[in-house]
Amino acid sequence: MCEQGYTVHPDTLMAYAENAREMAIRQDNLHDEVQALYYQSGALTTKGLIDSSLHLADKCLEILSRKIRDPLLQASLYNQKGRCFMRKRQYKEAIEMGHRVIEDAEKGNDVLLQIKGKTLIGWAYLEMGQTKESLKWHLKALNTTSDDLLLQKYGILFANLSLNYNALGNTDSAFYYITKAIKYSRENENLFALSNSLAIQAQLYVTSGRASLAEVPLKEVVEIRKQIGDPFYIVSDMSQLGLYYANNGQPEKGISICNEGIAMARQYKLDTKLFFLYSSLAANYKAQGNAAKYAEVLEKIIVIKDSVYQENSAQALAEIQTKYEVEKKERTIIGQKLAIVKKNYWLYGPLILSLLTAFLFYMLFKNYQIRQKLKLERLLDEEKKSAIQSVKEAEENERKRIAADLHDNLGAYAAAIASNVSHIQQAGSNEAAMNELNVNAQSIVSQLNDTIWVLKKDNLSLTAISDRIKTFIQRIRFSYPHINIDVTEHINTDILLPPGQAFNLYQIIKEAIINAVKHSLAKNVRVYFESEKEWKVFISDDGTGISEPDIQQANGNGLSNMRKRTKESGWQIDWLENKPQGTQVIITPA
Repeated sequence: MCEQGYTVHPDTLMAYAENAREMAIRQDNLHDEVQALYYQSGALTTKGLIDSSLHLADKCLEILSRKIRDPLLQASLYNQKGRCFMRKRQYKEAIEMGHRVIEDAEKGNDVLLQIKGKTLIGWAYLEMGQTKESLKWHLKALNTTSDDLLLQKYGILFANLSLNYNALGNTDSAFYYITKAIKYSRENENLFALSNSLAIQAQLYVTSGRASLAEVPLKEVVEIRKQIGDPFYIVSDMSQLGLYYANNGQPEKGISICNEGIAMARQYKLDTKLFFLYSSLAANYKAQGNAAKYAEVLEKIIVIKDSVYQENSAQALAEIQTKYEVEKKERTIIGQKLAIVKKNYWLYGPLILSLLTAFLFYMLFKNYQIRQKLKLERLLDEEKKSAIQSVKEAEENERKRIAADLHDNLGAYAAAIASNVSHIQQAGSNEAAMNELNVNAQSIVSQLNDTIWVLKKDNLSLTAISDRIKTFIQRIRFSYPHINIDVTEHINTDILLPPGQAFNLYQIIKEAIINAVKHSLAKNVRVYFESEKEWKVFISDDGTGISEPDIQQANGNGLSNMRKRTKESGWQIDWLENKPQGTQVIITPA
């Protein structure tokens, strides 16, 4: 009965598991007792009691390590822990659990568990927005076996593939895989996978412009979720429903359902769902025309993105990947050595003296390997210390450079404020000077926030810079209501830039936008981020335009600073004529 956990309410599953545990205790069957505790851990996860679920899973793993050998049950427990870490937004730990699932599943020759482990890793990368890495792991899971019947038992894999292709803009493939996911989930009566697949189908209908078709799958999802009783996916459905309302002219309903979902996510500590809920909330505020609230929610989304990046850095994920690849190769080598030893034993068993000689040689060789390994470790340690020192020096130089930026930029605003105060003192109440004083003070705060934003990061992605530009545009939009300012992205490879380069790129784009809105008499200003193997940024307007001689003869600080920052970062900047009218600024790596 416990094996039907995906089709019953968690309270029912908990009751079945408790009955099984009591029976196992009466029969003094420790293995079955651990298996019953594993099912209880699964029920606690569904109920949103993640810490209790993790505690129970760890208790089972401790018993298995000391008293029982069952690699498949151990793999199932690691998969269970991975589900918990996903709900806690600890993607790095979830990926580590996925590797352990694969390792134990291979020992026990369980193909379905291998598929689950690879799908878990793909899921973690999907939640972090690393779509290509996610697709790679989901395709690995799909290619684990050619047994279609076995693959059909795990419909959630096809649902995740649908999400991958949708994120990459391949709508046809997304619909192809979600249709398979729904079909297989129904055939295997897996309510968990079915509800997720239907929710994804509804999302695809909304994003592909067929929002009216989303209502039927969403209603079925709600009924299934009630039967399963899982708050993790209930708030996910609220996010989808909020997006549905945003795209169907009902933003008030969308705002209400998103705020309710955010409250539930915080109640059950489901931080991993906050990004999607806030994204739906932002879409509803945008549909409502509430620019202030839309900008406020965008700020929160940036904070969530930064938090996820810090908690699950690419370096840490790469270390986990390398660790398990090395361990797998070592197991292969050990297996090969063992096979050779067995072969030699059967072939040369009678030759005891030869075996002893070979053994002595092997021990001497191992001793030599250990000495070489220690020598290599010492060399690596020295290189590591040297690298750390170089990084510290580079960081110090970068901080000095940014300090100089602060001095140059904030110093100018401070001088302006001093002048404003002097005018106010001389003329009494001077409204123009007061307004100018307010503008300069706000500029200092904005400049300081931008600098601190950069200083807090090790590296910044092109997407993060794009998000920051969107926030800047929201900040200045009210001063230029007659100008449409828009940001679009085509980022397939999210390039990471060091803090100094990221700050320079942000300031160059800001200066280009300010020049366009102040001087070009434009009605439309567009910022376009593009990144494939190389990145490019375009800032274009439909204003009066600027000629090449004008650019060469310009002595203002704005264009001069743009050239200076571009040269400092090793890039190229061009001012070109924008067809049919206006100016186009292009920044590219040199």
